[in-house]
Amino acid sequence: MKMVGNKHNTPGIIKYPFWQMTAQNPGAVYACLNLMDAAAPQEIARRSICIQGDIGKVLELL
Repeated sequence: MKMVGNKHNTPGIIKYPFWQMTAQNPGAVYACLNLMDAAAPQEIARRSICIQGDIGKVLELL
């Protein structure tokens, strides 16, 4: 899967299975909240919500 965004750190550990599940399920949406480099693979980019920021601040705003 190609990445949309700057770069990624060890996605195989946590992110890759979620990318695969999202790709296989047309009704799924992938959400990524990361302090830096929030991104999703190009294949699921249209069904992804990527927020780059501090989780505490983001949750406070929500």
